Amino acid sequence: MGRAAFIPAPPAPKGGPRLRAAGCRLWDSDGDERIDFDMAGGSALLGHAHPAIESAIADGPPAEGVVEAALSRLLPGSSAVRFCAEESQALPAAIDAARRATGRRRAAVWEVEAGVYGGVDDLAAIIVDPLGAAPGDLAAVRRAADVAGAVLIFDEGASAFRVHENGAQGLTGVSPDLAVFGSALANGRSIGAIAGRIDLIFALDPEDLPAPSPAALAATGATLRLLAVDPVAPRLRVLGAELQAEVAELTRAAGAERLFALGGDPSLPTPLFARPQIEGLWLRGMADRGFAVVGPHALSAAHGEPEVAALIAAYADLLPKFTEEGRRLGPIPRAAFVYDVRPEGHA
Repeated sequence: MGRAAFIPAPPAPKGGPRLRAAGCRLWDSDGDERIDFDMAGGSALLGHAHPAIESAIADGPPAEGVVEAALSRLLPGSSAVRFCAEESQALPAAIDAARRATGRRRAAVWEVEAGVYGGVDDLAAIIVDPLGAAPGDLAAVRRAADVAGAVLIFDEGASAFRVHENGAQGLTGVSPDLAVFGSALANGRSIGAIAGRIDLIFALDPEDLPAPSPAALAATGATLRLLAVDPVAPRLRVLGAELQAEVAELTRAAGAERLFALGGDPSLPTPLFARPQIEGLWLRGMADRGFAVVGPHALSAAHGEPEVAALIAAYADLLPKFTEEGRRLGPIPRAAFVYDVRPEGHA
């Protein structure tokens, strides 16, 4: 095990209950309220239905070049920017640009423990998820990309403006050649973006970049304006560090260290489980206590001390139950609990 719970929420049946969302809370058709710690897969960075963003959507989108310039100003250096309709389109387009620029074909994913998978022969691009990676590790992969003549691509779908006001590259001081971003730019609406060296941006194929929707472009412009004036990353890191420290102490007190941990980056604390039965207890317990969460605790600007305190109280109640279930299940193999704190697949 050792993985966070990444269980997609099933779609509501047609004619079934509809959720209303505002800030960090959800209400169903019966008026029952939940505190949302999923936040559209972590992408509703400023909170659901933010009034400034909703107003911008109603006013209509600004010119795309204006929004591109707003994103460029938030990133280190002078990155060129292009948008597309969805986050899932941005990374393939960036890889294709790297192939055109280098004349090579292979793209490899870099991992902290394994390095560049499969070596560096015919390597056009190295893709890195910087969330939770140490600056020294990212500096090492920057050097490896330079030696190989490959394009270094940061996938900032999860980390952008959550870990630092200038993205992961601002936090670590390591600059990629290209970085891709997703729906967090539009506070949860579907959009993708590629930013980086101008020669690589010119190497993008326009056919790989369908235009974002007017609503998403307007939401992106408003989100970037708000982040430029009032970055959320410092507050998220403080809240997340508080949550992790309190839960770690509760975990030790309950004797549940071999069963559960709350790891990951402080802005996205990630539950880790040694047994699927413990994960099941956690999912049911959080739902029963009025929380909407199925994986990492996606903190947002709408969360504050009361919401974090409520979550800590839920853990205080649940962790002894984890210990009881652990005793019932018997000894846990040492290798069953691996601290993999970078949640793959989180939006």
